[in-house]
Amino acid sequence: MAKSNPRSGRGVPARAAAKSKKSATSEVEVAEEAPGMGIDAGLAILTSLVLIAAIVVVDSLMGKIDKGIFFP
Repeated sequence: MAKSNPRSGRGVPARAAAKSKKSATSEVEVAEEAPGMGIDAGLAILTSLVLIAAIVVVDSLMGKIDKGIFFP
């Protein structure tokens, strides 16, 4: 059994209304990206620095018991 179209009787087909709205909204200006580093690159650099610092601290502590690589 076919369903009734709720837009029938309005006088404008659904496809024609959608096309007219689409052409009006396509003229939106594209904002330029801000210069500089993005959040993804910043997080990658921060994570790398924290990881290197953690390795150095752990190796320093292991060096106190003569088992370190950088701090024997």
